[in-house]
Amino acid sequence: MIESRRRTLVTQRTLGHGPREVFATGRGPCVVGFHGFTGTAAEIRPLLAAAGDAGFAVDGALLPGHGTFAVDLQPIRFDDWVDAARVRARKAIDAYGRIVLLGFSLGALVAMQLASEELEGVAGLVVLGNALTLGASSRWPLGLWARSGRPMPDIYLLKPRPGNLVDPSCCDELVTYDRHPLRAALEVYRAGHRVRGVVGRIRCPTLVLHGRRDVVCPWSNAPWLAAHTGTRDAMVRVFDRSAHVLAWDGERDAVAREVTAFVARIA
Repeated sequence: MIESRRRTLVTQRTLGHGPREVFATGRGPCVVGFHGFTGTAAEIRPLLAAAGDAGFAVDGALLPGHGTFAVDLQPIRFDDWVDAARVRARKAIDAYGRIVLLGFSLGALVAMQLASEELEGVAGLVVLGNALTLGASSRWPLGLWARSGRPMPDIYLLKPRPGNLVDPSCCDELVTYDRHPLRAALEVYRAGHRVRGVVGRIRCPTLVLHGRRDVVCPWSNAPWLAAHTGTRDAMVRVFDRSAHVLAWDGERDAVAREVTAFVARIA
């Protein structure tokens, strides 16, 4: 068993090159960023870098189970991600007074869960490619398995590419696992249902961004979220020429401007 696990660790690769975490000192509000499933902060690095260049503090650390080997992600539960994110958020609030939560895909679910808890000091929320529902190719098989009540075995699904983009020129910037651990993927599916039930408690200003050509998480998640949050200050923008990984796709400059302007308005 130990030898089998060792062989698995050797064969599981991380795709892409570059930093897995992003940090910057600066003024408040601190932008606390959460990456997507199997990924790293590299997925949102352009947005965190833009906020840092504008003078804001940035905290883009890894979520549990990420940035090492895919087997480390398999046993992680949604509460593990949320608990770790809550610790980071509170530390940033202690240091800077106010924070803006920024989440991509799975990270958007984590950010929304935290925002729904109305932590004092959470001044704003940015969600990109939110995973409240998944695309049909993932939603149907995971949903059928969830309804079966059977435990998911320890299996992995290889990725055809590092990320869903219209413009593939930046794929190598996405530091991510080369496979999906399906037991952990089931946690993401279930978390979408859970978070849909709490978004009405989100009271802070919210910016919702999505790519219309997103096949991982349908773009219809964006207007649904804006219509069901508990804040009247919810803005939505859908980018027609972008897919899932908004921060790196063809309209990345416009995405970065939207995020930086939002943080500046909160400040």
